[in-house]
Amino acid sequence: MVLVLLACAPPPTESPATFSELSAQLMRDFETEDPTPIAQQVADWLALHVDEQDGYALDPVDASFLADMQPQPAATDPAALLGIGVTHRVLGSLDQHVAVVPEADQSFADPATYDVWDRTLLEGTAGGYVAGEGLRTDNWIEKGGPFGVVIPYPMKKDYRWVTLTQGETCIFRSWETDSGFSENGKNGLVAGFTVEIWVPDDAGLIWYNASWAELVTEVDDLVDDDYIVKSIIDGTIDYMDGTDAHATGQAR
Repeated sequence: MVLVLLACAPPPTESPATFSELSAQLMRDFETEDPTPIAQQVADWLALHVDEQDGYALDPVDASFLADMQPQPAATDPAALLGIGVTHRVLGSLDQHVAVVPEADQSFADPATYDVWDRTLLEGTAGGYVAGEGLRTDNWIEKGGPFGVVIPYPMKKDYRWVTLTQGETCIFRSWETDSGFSENGKNGLVAGFTVEIWVPDDAGLIWYNASWAELVTEVDDLVDDDYIVKSIIDGTIDYMDGTDAHATGQAR
């Protein structure tokens, strides 16, 4: 079933206590009939805090976080998940960013690390999405990293429209359908899932990305979570800026 544009935003519900809870609730509520209330809460928080810092380490999640999500992500231990929230302003308009979502080659997001990012539309069409309908996509990714390490993995990514007080916009979530490992088996993405939102404002767009991942690397014993969080924040901003450069036709 193609997700459709929601006509109006209902009255806001009581806000969760922390931004980590807002992020987790946005992920859980994506597939519900109407995710507008939680999307509005996240958008309002972003409007107040986007310029404070680039990213955040999100609080740990429990088993109910995984149990409530549909479809179920790849099996993982919630205690092994590292959660990161990234807030970033991009210059392109909502229309410019929406226009590039259906493109088959998404490696423009970060050519330095995405050796391959091939996208297939599963439900919906490019024209329908631009006109305000939902989109479901299948993606094959081969992501490069330090020392020539390449991790291949399959990913689903869905997009739907909501109407906020800031205007019509998109929320989108992705999840890995299987684990992916480098050729030597020592570096990999065991499980991962992400929820994002574009919030229009006078400067362009606020782009928020919340991700939870279980990662294994050859240097796990040499780096701490703070280093990993910083690395993921930096990589996510590269992905946002690369997408923005492509959407606006600017050289990066």
